[in-house]
Amino acid sequence: MDYKFLHYCNRGVNRTPIVYEDDSYAYLIRLMYRFLSYYKIELVAYCLMPNHYHILLEELEDKQGSRFIQRVFNSYTQAVNKRYGRVGTLFQGRAKHTETMSTEDTATIIGYIHHNPVAAGLVIHPSDWKYSDYNEWSEKISSTRKVTKYREMLFGPLVDYEEFVENFKKEP
Repeated sequence: MDYKFLHYCNRGVNRTPIVYEDDSYAYLIRLMYRFLSYYKIELVAYCLMPNHYHILLEELEDKQGSRFIQRVFNSYTQAVNKRYGRVGTLFQGRAKHTETMSTEDTATIIGYIHHNPVAAGLVIHPSDWKYSDYNEWSEKISSTRKVTKYREMLFGPLVDYEEFVENFKKEP
């Protein structure tokens, strides 16, 4: 079977925050899970950061990933604007996405996504950041998604995945 993985990311307009409190993170995660069943995609990995996000999807049918991202983040922006009495865009333009071309590229993107809070100095270890699915990937919490399938396909045993992320270094 061929896989089509798309890495989506976007940041707050003028690099401002996109989330303001724990409730905002939790709401955004609930939106992602709520809208998954409407699209022919699999949510592979994600990390929500204070002023940006990274989401890796497996697209099972063309344009489904972009439609999912648009629906999730339009809904989120409307809710944030209403809650905080703000108007206008929350994000800096349209979400950018890149298609990964190999299993090595896909593994690197997952390492980057899950290591992002450590690289930003927000936590010491990826498992400390509760706004990513690292703990699902590392089996610290259960998952309703196919993370084990992807982890085994891309990294092999759990220990290899955990070691890869903990030692992740962004290319210069």
